[in-house]
Amino acid sequence: MPKFSFQLDVRDPPAQVIGAMVDFSERRPEIWPNLTARLYKVHALGPGTADVTEGTAIPGVDIWERVTYEWTDSVVRSVLIDGKIFRPGGTVEFRVEPHGDGSRIFNDYDRRSKTLWDGASAPCFS
Repeated sequence: MPKFSFQLDVRDPPAQVIGAMVDFSERRPEIWPNLTARLYKVHALGPGTADVTEGTAIPGVDIWERVTYEWTDSVVRSVLIDGKIFRPGGTVEFRVEPHGDGSRIFNDYDRRSKTLWDGASAPCFS
């Protein structure tokens, strides 16, 4: 999967947005319903950092990844350590800024698939 970026405007203030992104309590799968509780595990948690495994179960497949997170009051960055689908080293970064009564979230996504087909080029068939 190639790099891509997008921005999103939300109603919540930046502190609340960042707070949800870095809530690594047992409530994380409730806050982020796409996460499956049985795949969620915190390996280490410190001020401004976390090492977690999280993922989503779909029928017949657990899609998981181990990720290190680092954050400040306005940026959350994750680096993939291991996972089912993507190569280690991939990153996702969220920058959150005030925007009106809410926030504007800027996202930079850079991950590469473990498969031969990574979406960057078409396979060659003869």
